[in-house]
Amino acid sequence: MSEFEEHPSRVATWRDGRFVVLPDAVDEDCTVWFPVDRGRDHAIAWEGLLARRTGPDRAVVCAVPFWLYDVNLGDEVVLRQRPDGADVADAVVRDGGNYTFRVAFSDARDDDDRWRRLMVDLATWDCWFDVRGPAYVAISVPAAHAQAVADLLAAREAAGELVYETGRSTPPTLH
Repeated sequence: MSEFEEHPSRVATWRDGRFVVLPDAVDEDCTVWFPVDRGRDHAIAWEGLLARRTGPDRAVVCAVPFWLYDVNLGDEVVLRQRPDGADVADAVVRDGGNYTFRVAFSDARDDDDRWRRLMVDLATWDCWFDVRGPAYVAISVPAAHAQAVADLLAAREAAGELVYETGRSTPPTLH
């Protein structure tokens, strides 16, 4: 059985005391599906990311992945359409140059606002956020600020405030 996880919300950041939506996310016009290896029972899982078409068989990712590795906000992907009409990504053809970090607040309750405080704290580093709920946040960071953000997240993890991981296993290949 397949699992499907779609990102219905738009990527946003905190600027000048308010939430601002990523312009590409405002212009999104499709959901692109990516296979995810969950490592359980060999089941196929799919993560659906909002995207903006750049051609008949290409789109730019306008979301921050929660489960995928080496797919990042701003990456351009080649698409193929399944018989059911779903757009499936075949490959990243242009690296957007961003890094993805995922943060979990394991003890978060429904009214927990640590994700929002983290968003404010990271605002100076041009980060974009996809929020799954108070317990789980995906963060996109420009390459120039990735190490500073990683250092901050590592310090907060060491202090027991959060748990984080990176979603990028190789440096960006900018063209």
